[in-house]
Amino acid sequence: MAPYLGPQEPSSAVTLERYFLATDYVSGIGYGAQGVLYITCVLFLWRQRKMQHTYTLMLAYMTLLFLISSIAQVAQAHRTQLVFVENRNFPGGAWVYYEQSLGGVVSMVGLAANMGLLFLTELFMVLWRCWVVWFSIGRNAAYLVIVLPLLMLIVALTTGILFLFTLAHPASRIGGSRTLAWGSAYYTLMFSSNIVVTTLIIARLIAHRRRIQTSLALTHAEAYTSLITMAIESAALFSIIGLACLITYGVGSPVNAPFVSASISAQQISGYLLIVRLAHGQTWQKDPSMHVRAGVELKTSTADSQLGSDQWTAVLGQY
Repeated sequence: MAPYLGPQEPSSAVTLERYFLATDYVSGIGYGAQGVLYITCVLFLWRQRKMQHTYTLMLAYMTLLFLISSIAQVAQAHRTQLVFVENRNFPGGAWVYYEQSLGGVVSMVGLAANMGLLFLTELFMVLWRCWVVWFSIGRNAAYLVIVLPLLMLIVALTTGILFLFTLAHPASRIGGSRTLAWGSAYYTLMFSSNIVVTTLIIARLIAHRRRIQTSLALTHAEAYTSLITMAIESAALFSIIGLACLITYGVGSPVNAPFVSASISAQQISGYLLIVRLAHGQTWQKDPSMHVRAGVELKTSTADSQLGSDQWTAVLGQY
């Protein structure tokens, strides 16, 4: 009979190690998808940078996000190497080493990078999209709508910093009461703010769809308010994964780690997809020349441009 060559740690610790390793794979796949979309968006923005100065700012912003994402990915890869290669014989196993090294430089850099990435993306991409979508009603209304999610985001950043300080303490554990309390508060506020913004954007898109259905063919209305459009414009993918992340973290499930990694990638991918829609002239704009007099903003796609001038005159005349 062949000797047993498996791990000597308890099955619960081995399960945690499996999910920790799965997190590395999820992170790598997400980073690869971000890389492809980043190059696609850079090529578009670079060609169009002289047409609008905002494209140059957007290019710089996206490059900053990708650099932070790269730092987080390097930290994640190095941390996996430390856990499973450099310290494979650590007393108690890989997971014990991981918990005891949470306050290390590599772990802190990776966690801080991911936290900053989520905050910057949420603040300047998702929240900004909400402001743009509601701007057609009025500037004051747009600012009023984003007050609550903005406050939630600021409080989330504060609790996130406290979460990092707690993890940096030598005696801290990822499942400790203080760590769990600050972590739960951070994830709850971060993902809740995104869910609130997602709901606001989708509500505005649905209202927009009802307005244009009376003037445009149903196919044109669907082109701008389909489920895919709503998901991209509102970053709903991040909200869905974030909800799963919040639930698994609250119950202490080890599957939480891959969900955290997937949520970060989903947030970035949603932003890149928004730029891709911009490249195809399908994203929502606040430019007054792109919406009808009722304040419903609409940027025509290639199919829409095939409508004759008489048809468009008739459409706009109804407002």
